[in-house]
Amino acid sequence: MVTFLLFISFLLNIISLLSVVILYSRQNRFLNMEKDQKKILAEMEDVISTYLVEMKEQNDEFIRSFKTQDYKSKQVARPTEENDQHDSPQYTKTTKWTGTGYKRASQAYQQMHEDKTVLTDRGVEMPVEPDQDPLIQQVISMKKKGMSIEEIAKSVGKGKTEIELLLKFRQIM
Repeated sequence: MVTFLLFISFLLNIISLLSVVILYSRQNRFLNMEKDQKKILAEMEDVISTYLVEMKEQNDEFIRSFKTQDYKSKQVARPTEENDQHDSPQYTKTTKWTGTGYKRASQAYQQMHEDKTVLTDRGVEMPVEPDQDPLIQQVISMKKKGMSIEEIAKSVGKGKTEIELLLKFRQIM
């Protein structure tokens, strides 16, 4: 009878040790998963920021190329001496960029650069958009008051990551 009880005792000890080892490994797995998710989130933010910077550079290059093409199209080739003798001046054929698409794009881009600027508490000038979303204004004012991202997210009813991205894109963090 004593041997049977000793056997049961050893068996229960082995089972408890195995359960402790399994729980410890699961806990480590979740901690590693959490670290990986934070790393992926940081990489995604960097990729999005890089994409936005590249997009802005491409837009700047696009506007510059259209301005130079528009400038070139306004210049008309002067007649040569040979053409003056024949009284039939020939002009070089140039392409003039017209259309509402180009005009809207250039006006919107120029308006974006001409917007008023506001000085933030860090001394950085930020453009103020006249038709800015009230949510963005509310989040920015809460951040200027010194509230944490978690507090802002709870009071606005949005996610913490969404508020972080909003502030990061506005460069207020």
